[in-house]
Amino acid sequence: MCYSDLRDQTGCSVVTRLLDHKNRLVAEQASGEVLLGGMEDKTVVQALEVRQPKLWSPRSPYLYRVESSLSRGGRDLDKISTRIGIRRIAFDTANGFTINGEKCYLRGTNRHQEYPYIGYALSDNAHFRDALKIKRAGFDFVRLSHYPHAPAFMDACDALGIFVMDAIPGWQFFGNGRFQERSIQDCRDMIRRDRNHPSAILWEVSLNESDMTRAFMEKSHNVAHEEYPGDQCFTCGWQDFAYDLFIPARQHAAAPEYWKKYAGKKPFFISEYGDWEYYAQNAGFNQPEYRNLTSEERNSRQLRGFGEKRLGQQALNFQEALNDNLASPAVGCANWLMFDYNRGYADDIEASGICDIFRIPKVAYYFYASQRAPARMPRHPVPSGPMCHVVSYRTDDSDLHLKVYSNCEQVKLIVDGKCAAVLDPDRDAFSSQLAYPPFTFTLGRSGDGTLEAVGLIGGRKAARHTVREPAQPHTIQLAADWDGVSPAIGQKDVFFVHASVLDKKGTGVHSASDSVEFGIRGPGRLIGSNPIRAEAGIASILVETTGEEGILEITGKKSDSSASAKIKVRIAAENTN
Repeated sequence: MCYSDLRDQTGCSVVTRLLDHKNRLVAEQASGEVLLGGMEDKTVVQALEVRQPKLWSPRSPYLYRVESSLSRGGRDLDKISTRIGIRRIAFDTANGFTINGEKCYLRGTNRHQEYPYIGYALSDNAHFRDALKIKRAGFDFVRLSHYPHAPAFMDACDALGIFVMDAIPGWQFFGNGRFQERSIQDCRDMIRRDRNHPSAILWEVSLNESDMTRAFMEKSHNVAHEEYPGDQCFTCGWQDFAYDLFIPARQHAAAPEYWKKYAGKKPFFISEYGDWEYYAQNAGFNQPEYRNLTSEERNSRQLRGFGEKRLGQQALNFQEALNDNLASPAVGCANWLMFDYNRGYADDIEASGICDIFRIPKVAYYFYASQRAPARMPRHPVPSGPMCHVVSYRTDDSDLHLKVYSNCEQVKLIVDGKCAAVLDPDRDAFSSQLAYPPFTFTLGRSGDGTLEAVGLIGGRKAARHTVREPAQPHTIQLAADWDGVSPAIGQKDVFFVHASVLDKKGTGVHSASDSVEFGIRGPGRLIGSNPIRAEAGIASILVETTGEEGILEITGKKSDSSASAKIKVRIAAENTN
């Protein structure tokens, strides 16, 4: 659309150029002269032919840039630049979800865009780091929790190859006529803002878990297709009416069948699972030991400091629910959720994340990471490939039934330097549908010595992970958590610094709750409780930079000893992102 505020009619042209990632011209088109009067707008439709385009997908998130210029007399009056990806998607009951003609199961998570202390006031880099963590966990899909998230997060999903379900604001409230009108406007505004993002494949123009009228559902669906015409717009809602996709939560159906026998006429996606059914519905129906646990032990809301047993139970809940979802005709599913968060209406932390609110992984994180294929994604910005993870703190309380999460064909367990066993993956009620089930070993003792898991593919070592029995807390180690996206000058940033409590040999002490006091010098400040007690051996602080060039020196000191550590962070002219 071109627009003029000139008093007299004038002529101009619209020039559209498509550039590749090396800034080379791929296609171009210029309009004829467009006459515009004062305060007048006109729409110009242009079509660019792209021969042998590089297609956008989760494995290869190739991005082009569209430059749109308004010109007169060979001079640009105005110009905008938009990143796009070229891809084709489809949903149907026969083939599920396809991208560029290839079938793809949408294995995802939900996300709240919230940090401790600062709420939603994240930096653009912090949004990018969240997307990196989601991709590293093995997810290629994220549902945005009941509101559109920051444009920077959408940009990150474009760059990293993460599908997005974009959502209008609304949860368990329908409201009066004025509220509904504004919700319809939210649909328009959201789609106009985000429709050029290749990552955006689903539009949740439904008020989540709200008693909507059929008239509202029909209108929100139709408005979405008005704003995004063609066959690449797919709406979704939690009611099986009006929308292109039905997106119930797992708990919206009853155990034990849940959604395995769904026979509706439209594709469906399980938008939430793993939390509420275990928290409120006592639905651990396949777990023999579940009934012997207290309600606090068996639900999926587990803080990272609650210990190895309860975090392992949370991971098993997610595993059981995912395995059950995979037996249904759903095109995909998203767990609840990626990161712990504060809800605003409650004074506690909702702890069903697979990472805590400081973005530190829990046990369940490694289960999901093991569900990605072991094949590497060449030239992808996120590392991939074979992995294995030993689920043990190696203490006297550790379970003798040791789990190892891995996407390898076999796992060899080495105890104190000697091979104890080589196992194939589990085949049980929790693993029947999984592509990469866990491996379960039986130990003769716990909390003694070293465990090393070696993942094998074709009989060859492909991945390894070692855990050691921790001794008494001795020192601390600081680490800045920015996932390769370092702060730069000219923009404020926020990132976490974690102080890990270690024994004399450098092994993390998960039982440690030492208090750590942080300090800072240079162009930045600390945000958060200070000093702060370690949770499961790690104390965290939030650092905010000013955007000025310089060196940040961050220190940490255990309050009950002379143990201390420091790191230096250079705020440079160029960002690594």
